[in-house]
Amino acid sequence: MIVVEHLEKHLGTISRGADIIDKKYNITISIYDSIPFEDIRTYSTLGMSRYFVDYYYEFIFVCMAKYDGNEIASFLTSFAEYLIDNKKGVFRGDVLSFDFAMTSETKMNSLYFTLPFYFDDNLSQLQVEDKAVIFPLIIPIYQEETELIRKKGWSAFENFLEENEINDLWDLKRDKYSW
Repeated sequence: MIVVEHLEKHLGTISRGADIIDKKYNITISIYDSIPFEDIRTYSTLGMSRYFVDYYYEFIFVCMAKYDGNEIASFLTSFAEYLIDNKKGVFRGDVLSFDFAMTSETKMNSLYFTLPFYFDDNLSQLQVEDKAVIFPLIIPIYQEETELIRKKGWSAFENFLEENEINDLWDLKRDKYSW
């Protein structure tokens, strides 16, 4: 329960858990309503840190509350299972692309991983006994943005976001960015 306490300390009280029935591993998706802002919803994996995949992870995902929470939770569960099955970890600046959109409400088919910058810096890592649990933020992105990140580097992407004060990364239908 140390992970739950850590998440609630830095994200706020869990509103509910997603009810994903068809899953391979003991992973749930926690949902935090109106966090970090009104009409925004945060999701976190819970239980992924039981499985070592380069590191111990729990992922954070932030999007507008108007999008189908069940679809997002299902996607996040499948994504976590994919990482475990393939023994594949992620690092800051990594991008993973799929042959399909992450939900029926978007054309985004890629995920970018970074520090959980919407929240307190202390969220990013937790020491639990003999292991460190890492809490990357997943940012959904378009294929065109993936190609730019791979071409120009992740630091160029993050500099673009910061310099332009981009504040709609949680919108699954936002315009594509070019830098």
